[in-house]
Amino acid sequence: MSIRQRVLVGSVAVLGVGGTSLGLYLAQAPEHVPTAVVVDDTAAVLHEPTLRDAVEQVRFHAPTDVAVFTHRGGPEALTDDLALNDAVLDHARTSRTEWLSDDGQTWAEDLFIVAVDPEGRLVGTYFGDNRAVGDDAQLAIQDETRDDFRAGRWTEGVVAGVEAGADRIEAPVMRSTGGVVAASLASGAALLGAGAWTGVGMHRAGRSRKARAEGDERMASVVRDAEVTELHARLIPEDSRYGGLMLRRYDDYTRGVRELTELGNEARSVRERDYDDRDALRRLTAYRDKAVAVDQLDDVIADTAAFLNRDRAWVEAWQRQVGPVREDLEQVGPMLEGDLPEEARGVPEAQRLRQFASKELAGLDRLRGDLEARAVSPDDALDHLRRVQDRLSGHLDALAAAVAQVVGEDESERETMEKAMGTARARRVGRPTIISAAHPAWTWYAVDSFRTGLSSGTSEVQQARSSSGGSSGYSGGGSFSGAGSSSRF
Repeated sequence: MSIRQRVLVGSVAVLGVGGTSLGLYLAQAPEHVPTAVVVDDTAAVLHEPTLRDAVEQVRFHAPTDVAVFTHRGGPEALTDDLALNDAVLDHARTSRTEWLSDDGQTWAEDLFIVAVDPEGRLVGTYFGDNRAVGDDAQLAIQDETRDDFRAGRWTEGVVAGVEAGADRIEAPVMRSTGGVVAASLASGAALLGAGAWTGVGMHRAGRSRKARAEGDERMASVVRDAEVTELHARLIPEDSRYGGLMLRRYDDYTRGVRELTELGNEARSVRERDYDDRDALRRLTAYRDKAVAVDQLDDVIADTAAFLNRDRAWVEAWQRQVGPVREDLEQVGPMLEGDLPEEARGVPEAQRLRQFASKELAGLDRLRGDLEARAVSPDDALDHLRRVQDRLSGHLDALAAAVAQVVGEDESERETMEKAMGTARARRVGRPTIISAAHPAWTWYAVDSFRTGLSSGTSEVQQARSSSGGSSGYSGGGSFSGAGSSSRF
C-alpha cells in the first residue's frame, strides 16, 4: 500500500469514528512558527542546518522563542543531577543574557530552551514564566528525546524535544490530554492510530529508499571490481596460513556475487509504492546488507594479495590491518581519563590496561620496522595483531568487572552495570580486515564498545537512583527560580 493510500484510509477511519470531535481538535491546532531560533552547540554534536530546518517548521500554540544548548559536563555530570541546570544558567549569564528576565531571576518571557549533555547523559527543558508547563509535562517532553539521545542521534532528539514542547506549551484545553479524553476519546484514539499507522509506513518507506540506494551503489562497485578481485585471488599464496583461509573466503565471495545478483533482481521488482510494506523493507535491507558484505570482502581480498606478496601496495594494505588495533590502543588513555568514573580510576585493572596499551603501541611501531626489514613474515605479523586484540579484550573484560563492582552500590546496580556492558561488548564491530575475514567467528572487545556500555550502564544506575525522575533547581543559582528541570537518558 502506498503512503497516499495509507493517508486516505487513515483519514476515512478518523472521520468515520468522530469527525465532529476531530474538527474541534483541529480548530485549535498550533499555528505559530518560532519567533526566534538560537543554537549554541558547544558540545559540537548537532547538524545545525538540519536542526534549524526542522525547528523552523514546528508550530506552537503561542509565539515562542526556541533556544538549543549542548554542553559537555564530563564525568562529574554523571553523578550531579543539577549539573545541566547549572550549565544552562551559567551559559545564559555569561553569553546569552537575553535568555534571562530583566531582574535576572527567571528565564525571559516567551522562551523555551532544550538542552542536552551527551557526556552526563542529561536532557533539560527550561521555560519563561509565561510559557511554563507542569512537572509531569516537562518529564513528558524530555521522555520524547530519550530514544534518540540514547542512540546518539542528537539532532533528532532535540527536534523531538522541541516538537513535544510545542504540543504542550500554552496548549488549549481541547488540546490537553484531559480535554481530548473528555471530548473525544474514540476520535482521539482513531486519530492517533491512523497517525501512527501512517507514520510507520513513512518511516519504512524512507528506510527502504535508503537501503535500495546504498545497495545499488555497493553492487555497482562489486560489478566494477569483479575481474580485478578474481585476479587478486589468483595471486594469493596458498602456502600462507592467511592466504589459505582467504582463498576459502573467495569461494564465499563468488557465491555472494551470485546471491547479490538474485537479490538485486528481487529489489528491482519491488515497486516504490510498496516501499512502506514490511516485506519490502526486509527484502531491500537484505539486498543492501549483502551488497555491503560482498563489497567489503573484495577489498579485503585485494589487501590480502598485496600484503602477503609484499607488492607495491603492501604498506597501504598493512595500514588498513593495523589501523583498527592502533585506534583502539590510542583510545585507552582518553577513555581512562575522560570516561571512567572517578572512583574507578584507581583500580589495578585500569593501570594494567594503560601499561598494556602503551607497551603495545610501541610494539606496533617495531612490528612495522620488522616487516620492512623482512625480519617477520606477513602471517606472523597478522597473528601478532590478533593476539594484541585478544589481550586487549581480556584487559577490558577485567576492567568492566571492576567498574561494575565500584560503581554499583548494591547487587542490583552491579548486575545493571554488568548487563549493560555485556550487551555493548556482544555487538559485532564492523571492521573488515584480513584477520576478521579469515576468522569470521572471531570477536573482540573494542574500546568504543566499552565506552558505550559504561555510559549506558552508568545512566541506568543513576536513573534508578532518582526517585522523582527529574531534577529542578540550580545549585549555584542563588535566588534564581526559572522554571525547568533535567533528567537522565
